Amino acid sequence: MQGSFSNPEPRGVFAVDLDETLIQTDLLYERLLLLCRLSPLRLFQIPWFLLQGKLRFKKWIFSKVEIDFSILPYRAEVLEKVRLARQRGETTLLLSASLQEDVDQVMRHLKLFDQGVGSRHENFKGAAKTKYLESHYLNNNVTYVGDSGSDFPVWKHGHKIIAVNPHPRLMKKIQSLQKPVEFICDSEKVFGLILKQLRVHQWVKNILVFIPVFSAHRFNDILPWIASLRGFFAFSFLASAVYVFNDLCDLKTDRVQEAKKHRPLASGRLPLKLGMALVPVCLVLGGVVSLGLPSQMLMILGGYLIMNVIYSFWVKEWLALDVIFLAIFYALRVLVGGAASMTPVSEWLLSFSIFFFTGLAMVKRFSEIKKQSNLSVAGRSGRRAYEQQDLMTVLVMGITTSIVSILVLALYLSTGEVQKLYRTPGVLWLVTPLLLYWFNRLWLLGARGEISEDPVLFAIKDKVTWGVVFVVLCLIIKAI
Repeated sequence: MQGSFSNPEPRGVFAVDLDETLIQTDLLYERLLLLCRLSPLRLFQIPWFLLQGKLRFKKWIFSKVEIDFSILPYRAEVLEKVRLARQRGETTLLLSASLQEDVDQVMRHLKLFDQGVGSRHENFKGAAKTKYLESHYLNNNVTYVGDSGSDFPVWKHGHKIIAVNPHPRLMKKIQSLQKPVEFICDSEKVFGLILKQLRVHQWVKNILVFIPVFSAHRFNDILPWIASLRGFFAFSFLASAVYVFNDLCDLKTDRVQEAKKHRPLASGRLPLKLGMALVPVCLVLGGVVSLGLPSQMLMILGGYLIMNVIYSFWVKEWLALDVIFLAIFYALRVLVGGAASMTPVSEWLLSFSIFFFTGLAMVKRFSEIKKQSNLSVAGRSGRRAYEQQDLMTVLVMGITTSIVSILVLALYLSTGEVQKLYRTPGVLWLVTPLLLYWFNRLWLLGARGEISEDPVLFAIKDKVTWGVVFVVLCLIIKAI
């Protein structure tokens, strides 16, 4: 008859799983994403090592990248239960299928466990954990904290069950054991976390897709507007894929920044494997929406995707070049709208877009440096190449670029094209002081530290910005 490590004696053992239980992430996926960012070419070696077994793969990837265990998202509820178990005099164990070296580093960091066992010569999971507990703690009441079906053999022979975020089928299976059980379930719904991670609220930036068809005054032709709408959703899904990809690459830096550490992936509230799945899903959705649209638009979308990969891996850390890329990303939205609706995009509009959005990108970098300076943190912010001493230089560059964009607009209003498109073009000159006021106010608020790191999101919530937009639209309608 098989033994059970459950006994009425008061001596207790409190055993905890590591991945997705004690920590709100998986160390294997953490290392895989780090490898992707630091040595992307090594990804081609993965199939070879996987063929040699999962344990061999874990050891190989362990030798290539290091994890900072001090910034991992630890689950507060489980940590508190471990502390209470120690106060009751129970033996605390950390049992994990992760490598023994990982388990040792977590123990050294937390200083809460009496012993830790990880994978050495075999993948220490499920039945292997049960065998270990039977051989070492057969006469003890074992409480085991786990999260997946692979932990069921341990729960089956234990005294008390604590399950973290079990799916409904596993929950019923656990309850059928008729043992003391406790469930730790995250309060946030996965669907809501997915929407946050996709940053659907930032799709408002993609309204720029409609600028070409609007500026060409194609108000009576419904087809270009429908094509622009499809371009809007295609770009939105593609942009969301990029957001997720960037967050997966920047887990380490996001976790040490106050403004970013609460993001779904960085905080561990959204599983990394789900985040990795979102990227291809969004790309497929973007491709489906794009079916039948002009090939030129598809080429622009492809260029946007390639540039974002380059930006995420390299350009993000290049001084000054990063803001140029950010400005181009916005300008590409305008080009996508022109290509989708088959509406020519003028050089004036492109020139204005480049300078205007470079100015906004400078506001973003200025806000990051300003915030770092206010926190008295020396050195660079995250993976950025900017330092505190660059604050005034970025301020001057940003203000200059912003004013140049308004100058481009003023020069455009003096051309013959405006005379042909508008019946009363003189009204449009009132737009220039409005934009000058808006940019001046934006930079003043940035200098005061009152703007978040993303000025576009600030503008969306800013009542003054909406007032300026309303007046500008009224002036354009009046001019038409």
